[in-house]
Amino acid sequence: MESLQITWFVLWSVLWVVYFALDGFDLGSGILMNFISKNDDEKRAVINTVGPFWDGNEVWLITAGGATFAAFPKAYADMFSWFYIPLFMVLIGLILRGVSFEMRGKTESKKIWDVFIFVGSLLPVFLLGVAFGNIWSAVNITEKGYTEGTLGLLNFNGILTGFTFVVFVCMHGALWLYYKIEGEFKLRIYGVVRKTWYVSAFLFGIFILFIPHTLNPNFNLNSFSGYLTVVFYGLAAFMIILIKKSIDKGRDYISFLKSFVFMIFWFAGGFASQYPNLIPSKNVEFNVSIFNSSSSFYTLKIMTIVALIFVPIVVAYQIWIYKILNHKINPADKESLFY
Repeated sequence: MESLQITWFVLWSVLWVVYFALDGFDLGSGILMNFISKNDDEKRAVINTVGPFWDGNEVWLITAGGATFAAFPKAYADMFSWFYIPLFMVLIGLILRGVSFEMRGKTESKKIWDVFIFVGSLLPVFLLGVAFGNIWSAVNITEKGYTEGTLGLLNFNGILTGFTFVVFVCMHGALWLYYKIEGEFKLRIYGVVRKTWYVSAFLFGIFILFIPHTLNPNFNLNSFSGYLTVVFYGLAAFMIILIKKSIDKGRDYISFLKSFVFMIFWFAGGFASQYPNLIPSKNVEFNVSIFNSSSSFYTLKIMTIVALIFVPIVVAYQIWIYKILNHKINPADKESLFY
């Protein structure tokens, strides 16, 4: 039973990590779009770079939520009762973004949809950052549960992690656009890429300096999860240096791939730090862990079999989609601008 609980904590973490690494670039592109585009064709070019992929990327978020519900139902119930408002706002933001992508090309008034794309991209990233910033630093839970409300989440660690999430996805999105877009617009995006890298490197340093995990009484540096956390953050630091080297050489595709790996390592460090808890508590007796919130042995066994069959299929399908739609977008080529 314990081995299956650990297995599903790892799978749960992987689903979240892959979601942030994949959906991160299109969320970042949505945040940047109105600031880097000079005209409607350039905005359409930005949207076209993410148009075929954003909904597939969000499948990983749905899967992460579904895995939480099926594998750790108590943790799922606690999350959606204690953090209902921010999670609801995340959902609203994602709905706004999806609707805006589809409606923008079908109406004359595009500015309102441009605003919704920005809000719908920024809101989920910041709020998820706030949520995980609190989880990684542990939440104040009593016998009555979490009672500090939404405003209680807006503490230093929550806000720092929220801003860090936003800046990292902006760099990730800028590198994606730098890779996918051609022409004069690409040259301007290069400047944005450099700026977002410097801000990301700065915030990475600030995050490590005030690392939320040190406030988590459950976090033990001299443990396997503690060692993993250090290794993952060390690899993330190494990758952010390599990203700069590739940017300086103008290697757009390699820069984006390194950013993708950086996102994986950074988020993996966060999830490693909270093991074995899904919602760590500052009062350790009230931790919501994989051991006191999991489903039955039979349920986890069936889920493992299903995951082994279908997750590789989903991965193969997404790789295929990225491969066949791996073409460049140029704002000057109006035939490629559909949105």
